[in-house]
Amino acid sequence: MNKFKKLGLTALGTTLVASSAFAGEITASGDAGYTWSSESIGGGANPATTGGTSDGVGFNHDITLSGSGELDNGWSVATTMILTEDSSLSSSNVKLTMGGLGSILVGNGNGGTGANFDDATPRAYEENHDGMKTSTAIDNVGGLVANGGIDYYSPSFDIGGATASFMINYTPEASNTAVGEGGVSTSSVDRGSGSAAGVNVSMGGISAGAYAASASADTVANDAAVTGNDMSDSTDATWFVNYSSGPVSIGYQVGVIDRGIGAAAETATTAAKTVAAAGGDFEFEKMSIAFNANENLSFSWGELEETYDSQSNASSGTEVANVTMESTSIQFAYTMGSMSIKGYQTETDNPGWDSDAQSDEVTELAINFAF
Repeated sequence: MNKFKKLGLTALGTTLVASSAFAGEITASGDAGYTWSSESIGGGANPATTGGTSDGVGFNHDITLSGSGELDNGWSVATTMILTEDSSLSSSNVKLTMGGLGSILVGNGNGGTGANFDDATPRAYEENHDGMKTSTAIDNVGGLVANGGIDYYSPSFDIGGATASFMINYTPEASNTAVGEGGVSTSSVDRGSGSAAGVNVSMGGISAGAYAASASADTVANDAAVTGNDMSDSTDATWFVNYSSGPVSIGYQVGVIDRGIGAAAETATTAAKTVAAAGGDFEFEKMSIAFNANENLSFSWGELEETYDSQSNASSGTEVANVTMESTSIQFAYTMGSMSIKGYQTETDNPGWDSDAQSDEVTELAINFAF
């Protein structure tokens, strides 16, 4: 009887091994090129402050290593690593695609689910904030749950003649800390767990989407004896709508970020702020239009307004006036095979939500080669 049992187990083990056959491949791709950029600082509400101009030539290159394979049941597994100019790892992830059940992604540096909404309006080259020498709210959408979590992406499905898809995130520790091999995200003193959800819908020439993310306040952070700072749950929310007709695309997006930080009472508007440390909320509004002159040449114009509201200061009973940071970006892109020539000029007023900061203008021209 024992011989029959051994024979049966051996056959079962052989079957399990055979069913887990995995055929995969590893590929490499990338791009490299040259850049020229110039930054001019001047004007603003405080002209006495010394401005200046700086410019120079630089280079860029990204090397992408990708691995993928398919399981016997039709599911597939893919992994990606991106190396940048200083040989550092800018992005790394593992993605499991489960056929019609959607996909699961875990990784670092890809922006998480919020990357689909940090600027969803049409453009020829870069997002406005890529040409701004300051932090922006629109670029921080979903930032607390960008690393160390699990992202689920649904397949596209039909709903009333429209095509829709959704995504969900859960992050056990909302510290936005990159996760090492086999490791977990670093514990945050201020934050507990975080979550996010987004949806995209398209029909005809219209595409729209909405996204929200939150992170709970850690109970330790609310102990004044430990941190001296009171925290509440954070909230990120945004929605957008784009319309395309022939060679023209227009877009509009609004949103708000409130990180629930109990900062000290503010008394003036003449100080730089950051989303990570400010106690107020940040409201943003973005409009853009892009035009494809032909299949190789495109232009775009985008305007971004972000208003910082300090909210009422409970300790003083006063509220500091709102400060609006404005940026306008004009861009172009020309492609010819594997070569591209792109550029932008982005001007920013009140950078850093500082009412007396000098205006900032950045111009960039890039020549890139893909391989």
